[in-house]
Amino acid sequence: MFTSVQADIAVAGIKQQTNQYVINNTEFYPEYQFLTSSEIWNYEYPSLVVNGTFGGGYKLDGFILHAIKRTDLDPTILADLSSPEREKKNLSAYFESTPLATSDLLLPVTTSLNENLSVSNLTVLLNIEGINKKTLNVSKIKTIYQYENGTISEEIEQTKPEKIDSASLNDINQMFSPDILLEKI
Repeated sequence: MFTSVQADIAVAGIKQQTNQYVINNTEFYPEYQFLTSSEIWNYEYPSLVVNGTFGGGYKLDGFILHAIKRTDLDPTILADLSSPEREKKNLSAYFESTPLATSDLLLPVTTSLNENLSVSNLTVLLNIEGINKKTLNVSKIKTIYQYENGTISEEIEQTKPEKIDSASLNDINQMFSPDILLEKI
């Protein structure tokens, strides 16, 4: 009898670089407040997008980007999210019943890089294409790599990135589950 075990194992020669996200045009949407939720924990740890930027978090997680009309956001919730001493409250019930526009663009917390590249900062530039009742259309413009020696390189997004729905993501996760991998050995 085998028991499935999952672990967070470091891969030799690979490091996890935290992504910093910058939305370049939030000023065109002053009637909206932008926030993120977690791919893993949903609205247990929502965060406000401040000055168009967000990042950090658990390396295996991902961000889900949302827009909410400022008039629809409860002022006490906004104050709680804005407070530096805020308590980690599970706000799932509130946000699941509040009208949000949500992006389906995958935004990982980290990127796996060869440690020899000596990347010190990784910034992903995003652009809001439009907002309707339930959909926040966002595209990735470019990724900016800053290296320890001070040089900078940019990777321009040539085409609109492919968006993956949750069913496809579950299929991908299934392909790499320990049980499936053990069967292939």
